[in-house]
Order: sequence, then structure tokens, then C-alpha cells
Amino acid sequence: MLIAYVDESYDRDHYFIGAALATFEQWEAVSERFATIRQRTAREHGTSEQIEFHGHELMGGTGPWRNLRGRHREAAGVSTAVLGAAAEVGVRYIFRGVDVARLKARFRYPRTPHSVVFGHLLEQIDGYVAVNDPDEQAIVVADEIATQAEHQRAFAGYQEFGTTSERPSRLAHISAPINFASSRLSDGLQSVDMAVYVHFRRQRVQNPHPAARRTLERQWRLIAPAVAHDEHWVP
Repeated sequence: MLIAYVDESYDRDHYFIGAALATFEQWEAVSERFATIRQRTAREHGTSEQIEFHGHELMGGTGPWRNLRGRHREAAGVSTAVLGAAAEVGVRYIFRGVDVARLKARFRYPRTPHSVVFGHLLEQIDGYVAVNDPDEQAIVVADEIATQAEHQRAFAGYQEFGTTSERPSRLAHISAPINFASSRLSDGLQSVDMAVYVHFRRQRVQNPHPAARRTLERQWRLIAPAVAHDEHWVP
């Protein structure tokens, strides 16, 4: 059984959602490694041993990561340790995105960017399972959002009538219902948050600082070999 953890990252013009996929046993191994990283970080930097790995807060030194504010090398070290832990275990990634401006320009009554990209992502998760473990289904766990009831209804409609893309799918390899959880309590959601944060910054942020660019390159090198699918839709 595969578990796919899902999270998003976006700005005004582009919307991205990523999935991190692994077996239950692999996710258990990720949690063991994350616990070790938390303990080491607590000793070295005075953070909580239960701290959440959150890309924006960690790299920006905000929230529970304020002890690392301005300490970019140390923050980058924690980030690469987290991404490296997922790489060691064999976590795989799927990324989807959409050009929001083109979406609004093409359709008179466009669906929300989240619903469009989430549908595309579910199709790719379904296809990944069909190829790699055809006798199984994936459990999808997404970060808690205000509109999760709406997405549960959309998912039920996809399974009954098919998705709305050019090659509709009934998502037979995804177990119903979609699950929603707090990222603070889920290492899987924290893992995908870190990966989507890096993916988003690669696509959308032009940092003039050479050290920042090198950090982003190191982070991406830990993700890139595990990417099973990456597509950004321009309607």
C-alpha cells in the first residue's frame, strides 16, 4: 500500500501541488530519521524536539525556527538533512502546476487553480500506482484546508464519472476518501512541504545571491532523481 502525502505552494500567477509517495514502511523509516534530525537540531540550535519541518519557516528563520534567523548555512544544513532522509528511504515525487493567468483568460468560468491542479495530481498518482503496484491502491493524505469538504465531493465525482481532463480517469487506484491531516502531526506532510517549497522556488524565485542559488541547487539535487512526474500546465 502506497501513501501519497500532498501539499501546495503558490503565488498570484502560478499554482503548484506536489505529492510524496512511499510505502507505510518507508514512511516509518522517514519518521525515524526525522526524529534524529530534530534531536540533533535541538542540541545544536535550541529548537524544540517536536519542531515541524516547514520549508518557508525554516529557510526564513520564522515561527518556531526563529533561532535560525539569519543563520542561512545552518538552516540549509537542516533542510538538506530532511530532504536527504527522504531520498535515502526512496520517497518518490509527483509535481503538477498551472499558469493561473492563462487559466482565467482561457475559460469564462474557470475552476479554482487548486481544484484544477489537484485533479491533475490525482490522475498522476493513480497512473503511478497502476504502473508500479497495479494490485494495490494509494491512500492520499492532504494538508488541512478550509475547502476540504468541497474536494471530497469532487473526488467522489471523479470516481463515479471520471476526471475532467482530455484523458479522463475514475482514479481506480486511489482509495476513498481523501484524507486530511495537520502537517504539525505528520512527517509525511512535512516531507512533501519541504520538497514543494524547493520546487516552487526553482520555478518562481530568482535570487541574485550566489550562496542562495547554490543552496537551492543542492536541495534540488536531493529531489530530482526521485521525481516521477513534473508538469506545469499552460492552458
